[in-house]
Amino acid sequence: HPRDRQLYAIYVLAAYYGTGGAQALLDEALGDGPAMLWVAKENPRATAFYARNGFRFDGVEQIDPYAPTITDARMVR
Repeated sequence: HPRDRQLYAIYVLAAYYGTGGAQALLDEALGDGPAMLWVAKENPRATAFYARNGFRFDGVEQIDPYAPTITDARMVR
């Protein structure tokens, strides 16, 4: 892996979008240090959130074996 720290998942119910909950979780889990994560490539809300937090796609993708219609893309910072 390109980073020692990997974010596994952040899920926030739609009713809580915009409340800062996801930001608080991300900040608590990772701070602002180097990290990596996998995100569904076709999830613009999530990818925009991670991009605002300094993550960028590094070109590595994989198919989720439990959801073969989803392509996951790696983001790093």
